[in-house]
Amino acid sequence: MSISKGLSLACLLISITAVAGCGESIEKAPAKKAAPTAPKKPEAEVDPEAEARAQWFYNPAGKRDPFASFVSRQAVASTVAPDAPPLQRWDTDKFSLTGVIWAVDVPRALLVDPEGIGHVVRMGTYVGRNWGKVTAIAEDGIVVTEEYRTIDGELVVNPVSIRFGMVRKK
Repeated sequence: MSISKGLSLACLLISITAVAGCGESIEKAPAKKAAPTAPKKPEAEVDPEAEARAQWFYNPAGKRDPFASFVSRQAVASTVAPDAPPLQRWDTDKFSLTGVIWAVDVPRALLVDPEGIGHVVRMGTYVGRNWGKVTAIAEDGIVVTEEYRTIDGELVVNPVSIRFGMVRKK
């Protein structure tokens, strides 16, 4: 038997089976009578305002944005604004401490930036790209405290000590 004759025979058998299965020879089961039920009470009208209040909604307060880009945050943190003050053009670790006047009412320190320019700082002066603030001036160095938020929204306080004789990277 050739392949075409076998294929024709198979199609014929499938057709006959499909036509034979379409008949109405199945008997329907008699429907059971339902037990009498109590008459239905009229339904209370649904207040659309109450239904709207009952719906769930998402409150993103205090949660991080799951669609925020990690790259854009790093790029923003590493760029320097063209009008930034001279002490905020470099990272805190790029400065070197040259002098301290500490036994006075208002202590001061002399920081030298990577270009070799000296800057006099006092308590509360902003130093570095991360808005670090001078929080302590002592005879052996100064402390610059940087505060920033992580990607999870946690506040990180990072005290950076700048001491005499520390070799700074350029």
